Amino acid sequence: MDLSKQLKYVDSSGGGESSGFGSDMISNKMSLEKPTLAFSGEERYLTPLWVSRKADELYEIDPSQDGSELSAGKHDQYKQIIHDKMEAVLKKITFRDQHVLVQFWSPRVAGKHRLLTTIDQPFGLGVVNEGLYMYRRDSERKFYDVDKDHDAEDLSPPARVFRLGLPEWTSDVTNYLPKDFTQQECAIRCNLNGYLALPVFNLTTGSRVGVIELLTSSKHSNFAYEVQQFQRALKTQNLTCLQISGAPVSDVIDVGRGNELENIFGILRKVCDYYRLPLAQTWAVSSLTTISSHEHVLRMSCNSFDSRCLGKVCMSTCGLPYYVKDLGLWPFREACMEHHLDKFCGFIGRALLSGGSCFCEDVTKLSEDEYPLVHFARMHGLASSFAIHLHSVESNDDYVLEFFLPSHMKDINHVLNLVQLLKQYFDQVASRFEVGDKSFIEVIGPPMDICVNIEPDIMDTFSDVPDIAKTDFVDIVPDECSSTSVGTSFTEGGETNSPLELGKKCKRGSKKMVYAKATYGEDSKGFWFRNSWGLSKLKNKVAKRFKLKSQMIRLKYLDEDNDLILFSSNDDLVFANVASGAKNRINLICESAT
Repeated sequence: MDLSKQLKYVDSSGGGESSGFGSDMISNKMSLEKPTLAFSGEERYLTPLWVSRKADELYEIDPSQDGSELSAGKHDQYKQIIHDKMEAVLKKITFRDQHVLVQFWSPRVAGKHRLLTTIDQPFGLGVVNEGLYMYRRDSERKFYDVDKDHDAEDLSPPARVFRLGLPEWTSDVTNYLPKDFTQQECAIRCNLNGYLALPVFNLTTGSRVGVIELLTSSKHSNFAYEVQQFQRALKTQNLTCLQISGAPVSDVIDVGRGNELENIFGILRKVCDYYRLPLAQTWAVSSLTTISSHEHVLRMSCNSFDSRCLGKVCMSTCGLPYYVKDLGLWPFREACMEHHLDKFCGFIGRALLSGGSCFCEDVTKLSEDEYPLVHFARMHGLASSFAIHLHSVESNDDYVLEFFLPSHMKDINHVLNLVQLLKQYFDQVASRFEVGDKSFIEVIGPPMDICVNIEPDIMDTFSDVPDIAKTDFVDIVPDECSSTSVGTSFTEGGETNSPLELGKKCKRGSKKMVYAKATYGEDSKGFWFRNSWGLSKLKNKVAKRFKLKSQMIRLKYLDEDNDLILFSSNDDLVFANVASGAKNRINLICESAT
């Protein structure tokens, strides 16, 4: 809204002699205070702000014009308190760049409208030059109607941030359409590229007091550092920015959710203490709590302020239960809090999507796309990791629990025992949680020696497992296994009971398993199967994987001539194995029988 007719320009005086500015024009128009706080550590090498010395009285209301209500409450004590607080905030922050402008926007009442303005509000410059001065003066000419019933199509970022209470950012202001950023042309002309705007709230009452805006010449792909700087300084003045900590949940946690997270923490601690696991942590999908402009489109994003997260559904571990038994892994835990994982890429996300669990014998052999924390895992000597889905009945939230195993626990039987222990613990709070499907575990990474229970009284040990595709599911705990047999393993010397002491004597089998890969449409599932179980059993297992009825499907396989052959008898299981061209493997095509 243009209120220029209601305003008259008033030149400011004073402050020029102490500014030390290279531009006479700027020193005559602005009154800024040189940074005086002594910074320590890394901040000594960063850029503090020259902060406006007082309310920059370059404009005042012309009482001869309508709308003089804009001045109402100008000297109100509350607004003066907010002004002083924000001035103190600007003096406490440092930046990676010198060419930065930070300014505060605050709402005022003009007639029947509430307008967002930066007039008389604190601002700061990293360096004082013509470009930053020009943008500051252009901002002082802008007023944005932030009433709820006002058309928001032509709003600029500060107004959107104030109205929605959500941060907005971009690595380059050219990512905006002009209609979404009314000062875009001025920013480009002033060599300002990166942009960040944060809503400011009263920490006690939660009321919205304004917007703090940052523009920088650098095209930062990540504004996490700047956000942390603002949040730290704001808290010293009993102010805050919402949803900037990286947590996937709301900052306001009710009693029920607090109890839920406490229960998860208790189980992580018990499991880690029992098995002496070095680290366990919880992941969940990050809520979309920021607005980012990318490729001329305004879109919701997670709260990492990282361009790598744009267009992704991210998972975060911040604000969620964790347990670090090995204190030497604190740096790794901190790295996990700073990085988001892609829900649709990596074994943590796959545990969530499958509603089951994943095991990786060595995460350091995964690519950075599959596990973005692979470099940090190598640094801290972490390898085996197990992830399992957990659903909260009360809150309807979904989590993934990740457990890192010590170096001596690489055998799959340790994972089976771990699953059994988790089931026991969560059974104690069964009304609150549902543990992921325990009938199969997806194995990520290279093939490994696997020792599994086949039937309640038979166990097979084999090492010549086929090459398992990374998208396959491996049936580790067959349906026939009872809880009394899952925890038992064998070594070459004979029977060894698990620490749970739940196993009973088992006979060692001599027959080999085959790995069956079934495809239904575009979906594929994998599981271990014994040919002696027969075709009927095979159909039942395939139907269960795809949540179909066994009598409503038919199975086929490709023969040596690449023709589709219908399974009609148990003999076809042998033929399918031969046709697959791989030892101990069969490939199945599942079709609807209707």
